[in-house]
Amino acid sequence: MFKVLFVDDEPLLLEAYRRMLRQSPFQCHTLVDSTQVMDFLAQQPVDIVVADQLMPALTGGALLQQLVKKYPAIKRVLISGNLNLVEPAARVAAHRLLEKPCSKAVLLSTLQALMEPA
Repeated sequence: MFKVLFVDDEPLLLEAYRRMLRQSPFQCHTLVDSTQVMDFLAQQPVDIVVADQLMPALTGGALLQQLVKKYPAIKRVLISGNLNLVEPAARVAAHRLLEKPCSKAVLLSTLQALMEPA
């Protein structure tokens, strides 16, 4: 089973992601505070991190850039309500970009594609 960490400051969205991943090959973890991700990953390795772009303290783009340096094997997805506002460095750090809100089908196909062997 693949492990996915969703990071978003909106608890209702995190619950929606959790429901979307029920009965899928993905185990869902969630955090509302992007500054806690590195501590979480030190204790609980994951295969994919899906981060919202607009969060207080640490944006999703900045978080993904940190992941590139510290956990380069983790697949990274940036999700945003407006992909036009995503800075170029964040685009480079992300394996995939998703527009918010995204459907269950789009989310699952994106996660499955990331876990397929290259």
